[in-house]
Amino acid sequence: SQVEVGVTRVPFGPGPYGVSQSWFFDQHYYVGLSDDPDLGVKYLTQWGRWDLAFAYFLSSEANGNGGSADSARYGYDAVKWKFAIEPGGDVVDAATNGYEERNQFNLRAIYQLETGPVPTDVGFSAEWGELDGKRARDGHHWALSGHMVNTVGDFTLATQLTRYEYDIDDSSLAGAGLIPLGAYDFAWPAATNAWLPAVSLSYRIDTPGIPWLSYVLPYLEYSSIVKDDSQFNNSELFILGSAWASGGWYIYSDLAYSNGNLFIGDKGDDYSNIYPGVGAFDAGGDKQWHYRVHLNRG
Repeated sequence: SQVEVGVTRVPFGPGPYGVSQSWFFDQHYYVGLSDDPDLGVKYLTQWGRWDLAFAYFLSSEANGNGGSADSARYGYDAVKWKFAIEPGGDVVDAATNGYEERNQFNLRAIYQLETGPVPTDVGFSAEWGELDGKRARDGHHWALSGHMVNTVGDFTLATQLTRYEYDIDDSSLAGAGLIPLGAYDFAWPAATNAWLPAVSLSYRIDTPGIPWLSYVLPYLEYSSIVKDDSQFNNSELFILGSAWASGGWYIYSDLAYSNGNLFIGDKGDDYSNIYPGVGAFDAGGDKQWHYRVHLNRG
């Protein structure tokens, strides 16, 4: 068993990065449901073939130094921001408003099926927490997820289906049915209620005959934020890429297509583009598909 206290990763989904192998992750990350560090205590243990995680988080991680109101952080959280979206869709300057996450509880259970030709890890995750409103009424949020990882030889298939809801009223200045989520010193409005399917297929190729290359991991991934509001367009994300390992080097090469991620396409980080702009997680804008070719070396 193990106890972690401090800013520690929230146990949600099949692994530390959800289903994803890519540099961009899948859409779970962008709504705060994978690789999200918060401040609290986490207990990990094993019971037979069960891997169990229980956690309580007092709050999200602290806001760092940056130009945004509350988004200088790595993981996506409900945040405060400095804008309001008027009924006509115009973005205007406003007093700092939004939400802070408080008193969040998490439970995750994964069962290892080792018998049969396809080793499988099948599990579920649950999350519930409070939202402390700033110039908005208090609310709460919750998420439930079923996930599975299948391994056949060097192939890995990871799947996940999640339902999440941010239960707030229309006093949010992000607009009706929206909540500001922020990271990387930038916030944008996201749909409060949605389903989130995600799938990743990868294949590991060891390369002992190539002295300058340890292994290659090509992958194909798809995820989508399927929003309840019929006026909102779904935010889909396709990723085709590969991870390359060579000694101390680890390299990602990705081709990403999306019709609803602000950072994939030809729009800059400008709030005038968010509503009803191409990249927002709210209405999804003009439904056009955009792409980005990305190379990351570390």
